[in-house]
Amino acid sequence: MEYINVNKLKNMFVAGAEKVSDNFEYINKLNVFPVPDGDTGSNMKITCINANSTIESVEFKDLKTLGNTYSRTLLMNARGNSGVIFSQIIKGFVSAFPENQTELDISTLIKSFELATKRGYVSLVNPIEGTILTVIRMISESLNTNIGKFKTIEELFKFVVEQGKIALDKTPDFLINLKQANVVDSGGYALCCYLEGMYECLLDKKEASTSIKKPINNNINIMPNFIDNNEGFGYCCEFILKIGAKVVSEQSAKRSFSKDELTNKLKKIGDSLVLVHDDDIVKVHVHSINPYKVLQIGAEYGEFSKVKIENMTFQFLDNNPGLTLDGVKSKKAKSNNATDNNLSDTTQIISTISTNELSELFKKDLSGINMIDTETNLNPSIQNFLDALKKVKSKKIILLVHDSNMMLSAKEAIKFLSKNIKVHLICTNDVGLNYLLCLSYSIEQTYEQTIKKMNSIMKKARVGKISKSIKKIKFNDVPINTNDFFSIYDKKIKYANKNQMNVLNNLIDLMSKQFKKSLPKQVYIFYGNEFLIENNEEIKKYIKEKLLVDPEFIFTNESIYSYHVIMVN
Repeated sequence: MEYINVNKLKNMFVAGAEKVSDNFEYINKLNVFPVPDGDTGSNMKITCINANSTIESVEFKDLKTLGNTYSRTLLMNARGNSGVIFSQIIKGFVSAFPENQTELDISTLIKSFELATKRGYVSLVNPIEGTILTVIRMISESLNTNIGKFKTIEELFKFVVEQGKIALDKTPDFLINLKQANVVDSGGYALCCYLEGMYECLLDKKEASTSIKKPINNNINIMPNFIDNNEGFGYCCEFILKIGAKVVSEQSAKRSFSKDELTNKLKKIGDSLVLVHDDDIVKVHVHSINPYKVLQIGAEYGEFSKVKIENMTFQFLDNNPGLTLDGVKSKKAKSNNATDNNLSDTTQIISTISTNELSELFKKDLSGINMIDTETNLNPSIQNFLDALKKVKSKKIILLVHDSNMMLSAKEAIKFLSKNIKVHLICTNDVGLNYLLCLSYSIEQTYEQTIKKMNSIMKKARVGKISKSIKKIKFNDVPINTNDFFSIYDKKIKYANKNQMNVLNNLIDLMSKQFKKSLPKQVYIFYGNEFLIENNEEIKKYIKEKLLVDPEFIFTNESIYSYHVIMVN
């Protein structure tokens, strides 16, 4: 075929995601680091399937609507760095789609791969070769070198899949860690799976399935049949507007339609706004306490073909027997739909949490700390971060994440907030350090004082970890066998041994040497489910004799790290 129609392309997107889902466990295993936290496959699977659940049952009238809907939902549900980067690659890919058309030709597809590459690289401050970026770049460069060679879409996609595999095999040439581990890049592999799934669907070898299990978490839905299921207050207003239309001929001419103008007007009287413009039709969803104003503004640009207004306050009362209207009013002041004017100036702390045990610890020891659970949802999506940031209803927020793989999603979420909301993002790279920073928080401190104090602790703290290897590998010149315990300090593997206590003692000695002028004043031992109780007693004795301080032991129930050792001066 010389063209792909919009329905076929939608099925190809779905099939690509299904291929990633089928291979996510293997993608996880490609993780270079010998810690059992390889989550690229899981992140990609969740990112893609969430997007599938939004598009698979919808008929799209044109390519642009499909592309915008799909890329937007991918972004809002992206998990981890791999998911965010992938969403940006797809955003670039669909940006080449022509307006108001239902078919893609060969030249546009080649342009799509070119723009996918540009968007992927621009999305990162310091793009690294040997990753998913290298794979998409080499595919695009090969396509541009061979313009004119392809007579059918099938030939082009066959070439894309072949070039993707060639590029993937070259990723270890860019990253020494990949070469040492004898693996290819996991994100690049996921992209190749996705493209192969698209190709299989194109050939009808494996039609895209609509039986993909739907995720439990909510998805962003920006389709024409948008349904908002969030509880709120005021009125949920929806309408479909025919631009420029009049009910009777005697009516005055309507205002010239401007999407930005309509958006700005509705933002002033409501929130939770979703506005989709498609040719001469506008679909609007907005929450407002003045529904008549919503309709007045809409009527300036045309006439309504459909209007739906629901009283969310009454719905809330129906679902919560015993609450009075006065109670609702008091809750309304705290609503998630708060504007900048009724946000608090009180500093709010949000911390990611890796286990239920740590969640209970935070609740017990740290009042007023807001948490994002990562045990259930793995790496938080952009939407997860955005929901948490909005929920605290503050203009001054400190967001603590314990894994650098969460940073891209957190940064993207912050971009969606009002400019009047300050968010200070700190990546601790350790959930135990999150606990210590939260422990230092006092409501009497100003926002700036809290940030200064947390940064000071970050500089003074030394963090080491113990994990158990899932593979045999030589990493940073340290030979590691399967099931060896090994230590990580300053982002490098330092020592490996079958004996857990030997590794712990070695790590404690290494860390204590970092305190040149004085001994650490505090030592925290966070221990997971791969611990030996007799080791804990030995550790306590060893630290007390060597560092003259009683360590505090905290159970995390983590499966990845058996021990976190934190020393603070």
